[in-house]
Amino acid sequence: MKRPIVVIGFGGHGRVVSACLIACGHDVVAATDLHPEDHADNRMGIRVLSDEAMLSEFASDQVLLASGVGSVMPVDVASPRCTIVDRFKQIGYRFVGFRHPTSWVAPDADISETAQIHAGAIIQPGTVVGDFAILNTCCSVDHDCVIDDYCHVGPGVTVSGNVRVGRGSHLGTGANLIQGLDLGSHCFVAAGATVVRNISAGEFVRGVPARKFMPR
Repeated sequence: MKRPIVVIGFGGHGRVVSACLIACGHDVVAATDLHPEDHADNRMGIRVLSDEAMLSEFASDQVLLASGVGSVMPVDVASPRCTIVDRFKQIGYRFVGFRHPTSWVAPDADISETAQIHAGAIIQPGTVVGDFAILNTCCSVDHDCVIDDYCHVGPGVTVSGNVRVGRGSHLGTGANLIQGLDLGSHCFVAAGATVVRNISAGEFVRGVPARKFMPR
């Protein structure tokens, strides 16, 4: 029997995660939010609690957790996506990911159990997807890629074959990466950019073709 799931975070990404889990047949018994009162009448019918209320009601051996915290920038160890996961893991909770039933994952792709594969995503043969990576709606990751831990591949992104994306990098909505590239950790690729060269760790790029810029 599958344990019920609590989603940690119920903003926009958290609601999408909740919908995906329900589509996968999971029982989402609750979600948490900094302001649960803002979601008291949410149309999904999910109970929204504070973290403290969740901890007092659901022991670590009663439920599984799913991260509902998204990101629009690169992720490092001090980012909420990491610190929230670390906090709950340290007190014994286990996180899970999902594969939406409308996604397609090649049989030999290696997908972490905490990765989130959203509706319409495609993952081709030989690709490796790391812990807590987000492959968002209708993205496409071709053969023999590596999407490292905590990466966010945004909606509609196209990653060609033999591309490596380093830990915590963010690929914005609709970005395109040609084949054979190496992106370092904590990179940022702006929405709609076309990347045709390797990107160094921590580099921010935008445009067609993508060029370096300094974030404000």
